[in-house]
Amino acid sequence: MTTQTLSRLIITTALVASLSVFLFTGPTTSAAKADKTPPTTPTGLIVTAITENTVTLKWNPSTDNSGKFTYQLKVNKLNGTTSSLTQPVSQTQTTYTVTYLLPNSSYSFAVYAVDGSGNRSSDSNSVNANTPLGDTTPPSAPVLQATAIGPSQVQLTWTKSTDNVPNNCCSYSFSMNGSPLTQNLNAATAPAGYISIIIRHLPPDTANTFTVTAIDYTGVNKSTSNVANAQTWPSVDTTPPSAPTNLHVISLDDGGGEAWLGWTESTDDTDAPNNIEYEIYVNGVLSPLPVSAGVDFDFVYTLPGCQNTITIKAVDKTGNTSPASNSVIVKLGSC
Repeated sequence: MTTQTLSRLIITTALVASLSVFLFTGPTTSAAKADKTPPTTPTGLIVTAITENTVTLKWNPSTDNSGKFTYQLKVNKLNGTTSSLTQPVSQTQTTYTVTYLLPNSSYSFAVYAVDGSGNRSSDSNSVNANTPLGDTTPPSAPVLQATAIGPSQVQLTWTKSTDNVPNNCCSYSFSMNGSPLTQNLNAATAPAGYISIIIRHLPPDTANTFTVTAIDYTGVNKSTSNVANAQTWPSVDTTPPSAPTNLHVISLDDGGGEAWLGWTESTDDTDAPNNIEYEIYVNGVLSPLPVSAGVDFDFVYTLPGCQNTITIKAVDKTGNTSPASNSVIVKLGSC
């Protein structure tokens, strides 16, 4: 065997040995098998304390082969439709107080454990809790006065109610002849801070009874006023005003959804122009803002959305309502 042949044999043997090491030594310790074992399931979940805004929970701890994991607390609000959130909790904790809950509400809770590899245990047992109402004191009852101011309108004025919780009183709702008044053509809700409204579109020469109810911030505690009586004035007028014309947008703050409108005033066979009132409709919904009689320049909020269609109707003192004006379309900045 020549020296050249011997050199080639030594090189070939070395390469085979190197390849054998690469092929048969297997994976290194840095590529060890991934952890696929989940933590044990937390057990014994119980409620230990409840307030109107908090629920405190306690459970038996989990274990995991890695020694490191966290808990995830599931909070579900039960109100016909279930909304939920998940709250992370440290491994060192087996008790937790859930905060910012709503009073007088039902919740369910469960907890599970997750290790560093993302392995998740099963949910613990589920527990329910009902937060108490907390404030159960109703506001003071308003004192109501009703005054007819025309054939189709009654003005309600009441004393301001007070509540045991500062700065949380009150909203007001109304009833007429024993039935609730909703926010429609009767304009039967009062803006914040108001203690007077006008009930509109009542039949002429009719006797009506009214009450006002004060409602505090809970929406549950309520007090109802005395019953106030008012009879609308008689009228034989059955002819509505002419429809407003030339409705147009004078200016628009599309960021805030505020529109200023102008139109040509209506006329009526009985009432003077300054006795004709106007109703502004946005996408068919009556705006709750008052519109001054005989004024052809007014302000309205648009409704949420890209596009709003606005019309106006005229109403005389008897409550006769004109056909709608021409419509204008207001496109907001989101369009």
